[in-house]
Amino acid sequence: MNTETRLTAPELVDEIRSSLTATIGWIPALSGPDGPTGVPEGAPLSEVARSLDEFAATATLPSAVTQQLRRAAESVAAALPADSDAAYGHLGAAYAYVIQAHRAAGDDTSI
Repeated sequence: MNTETRLTAPELVDEIRSSLTATIGWIPALSGPDGPTGVPEGAPLSEVARSLDEFAATATLPSAVTQQLRRAAESVAAALPADSDAAYGHLGAAYAYVIQAHRAAGDDTSI
């Protein structure tokens, strides 16, 4: 019996957003003080997609990380106009890409 529960769509958004949060996110911390600044805690999904895309274009990040962030940005952007079922799938994919980017960054702490 599987006792784990799936994250809801809002929880997926929160998890992705927290990795980008300007004050505590691992992605802004990885890009350093000269990189993009991240998003505010309550940033809308469109801003999350834009920020992921901006970090994916950051030359100081490892290419393995930027590839995953680019895919995450595409998945979040695809979730914006989608119906709820399709949006959930896109958000789940984006979350998986963020986790893969985190691993590619060499940091195995939880996001």
